Amino acid sequence: MTNLQALQSMIEYDNDNLLAKALTDRALDGTATYALTYQKSVELAAADIYLILANHPKFREGSKYIEYSTGALMALRRELLLKHGAEGGTIDVPMDSRYNKSW
Repeated sequence: MTNLQALQSMIEYDNDNLLAKALTDRALDGTATYALTYQKSVELAAADIYLILANHPKFREGSKYIEYSTGALMALRRELLLKHGAEGGTIDVPMDSRYNKSW
């Protein structure tokens, strides 16, 4: 199994470009053989995709229609971020702001 296939096994989504980008953003080669040492990066790539899907929960192409539960996606994302010590999804906002935004 490759890293891309490992990511696909976690997500019922088939946009190869988005999956490849998420892996690349996490410094992973999608064609490399998956190993336990890549688990954290693959799972964080899945968390990245869950956030994107939560912001675009409905998809239609021809007769194919997919609708995701935003709450469920965000819960999955939060679990993965917490599992890997990513501060529960808190991100820094631009320097001129005086707050952090939690997702």
